[in-house]
Amino acid sequence: MRRLRWLALVATCAVAVTTLLATAGSAQVASPAARTAPVTIEFWNYWDGNNAKAIEALIERFNRAHPAIRVKNVTFPWGNLFEKMQAAAAGGDLPDVAAGDIAWMANLHRSGKLADLSKAARKGVNLKDFYPELLRYSTYRGKLQSLPVSTNNLGLFYNRDIFRRAGLDPNRPPKSWVELRQAAIKIAGLGGGIQGFEIFTQPGEGLTWQFQPYIWQAGGEYLKPPSYTEPGFNNRAGRRALNFLAGLILSDKVAQVGQWGAFDKGQAGMRVDGSWMVSIYKDQAPFDFGTATIPVCNGCSRATNMGGEQIFVFKGDTQKVAAATTFALWLTSTKVQVEWDMRTSFMPVRASVAKDKGFLRWVAAEPRFKPFVEQQKAARARPPIPQYSATSDAFSKEIEKAFYGKVSVAEALRNADAAVRLALRS
Repeated sequence: MRRLRWLALVATCAVAVTTLLATAGSAQVASPAARTAPVTIEFWNYWDGNNAKAIEALIERFNRAHPAIRVKNVTFPWGNLFEKMQAAAAGGDLPDVAAGDIAWMANLHRSGKLADLSKAARKGVNLKDFYPELLRYSTYRGKLQSLPVSTNNLGLFYNRDIFRRAGLDPNRPPKSWVELRQAAIKIAGLGGGIQGFEIFTQPGEGLTWQFQPYIWQAGGEYLKPPSYTEPGFNNRAGRRALNFLAGLILSDKVAQVGQWGAFDKGQAGMRVDGSWMVSIYKDQAPFDFGTATIPVCNGCSRATNMGGEQIFVFKGDTQKVAAATTFALWLTSTKVQVEWDMRTSFMPVRASVAKDKGFLRWVAAEPRFKPFVEQQKAARARPPIPQYSATSDAFSKEIEKAFYGKVSVAEALRNADAAVRLALRS
């Protein structure tokens, strides 16, 4: 999975966020009586490649349309961003506005350094237009301290060439767990080491992130909302989810443990992965591929997991806070978000974007994005708490044992429940 590299870094950076921000000055600086030059604000982010080109183009447009404000784009590699913030915090010079991973928001909100955007948003932002699950990352103790600026979700990718070889209809991907299992068995029957369905089984957030949709579909929870202080998977829903995936490995033998990447090489018929992979496979896959929503268990509800970024403003000089807020609201507006998503292949954070005629024409030109757009409404938020990364690591280590057959499904879930409870107290 292309983004698993950053998932592994979340735990380290989550701690660093709180530490570095605590060292920054929290007092607001009175603005000068007048400014003859434009208010210059720094926007820190880690977008690279095509995403970097897209944000540069949008910033140039914003600067032209807002002559009193100049946004300076400052980018860092994902793994270096918080090191730079730590150095800036020590010098009392945090950026004015930044975009960060949703997994960081719990710590950022609790730092006390984020500006309250509630008043500005009430003047013309329809918060009900944002998907509610994304706004879980935006609010803290009744204050709106960030806004969704990008998102993605997990869906089913399948190799249409392999489907044809296995006698499956490449225009009819599986819609249910039963159909997925049946297709995987046929594909594995081709031999040659081809997996029917590739499953991420390595410890870490990648395993947790991929496993959560199955729990949610079956009616369980990873952590019980709204407090997120108690596990919600050591039950019938959790057993149903883990029995299904472990059964594909241990009983049906259509998936292998301890590896990831077979699908990329044409050695697996299906796998669940992120919406960003559509563009990558379009350019690089040596096979014909299709996409679909994640298959659903019988009698269950659709669910998927989400990733993405939020944009937030740091407290500071009054005029700079106002300028940074103006930029944040502009970047998250429907019109700008339509272009942002079409340039970057991110999924809509607002319902109005998903209904926009221009955006729909873009999706029609590459229909493999359509399943991800459709299921964004069913995308769930991971628990927005500081201990999330610790719980994810603890959970994944216990679930991995069931994938290897070292413990039973019931024992793995009991052990994971105990480990997650311990992590929540950390």
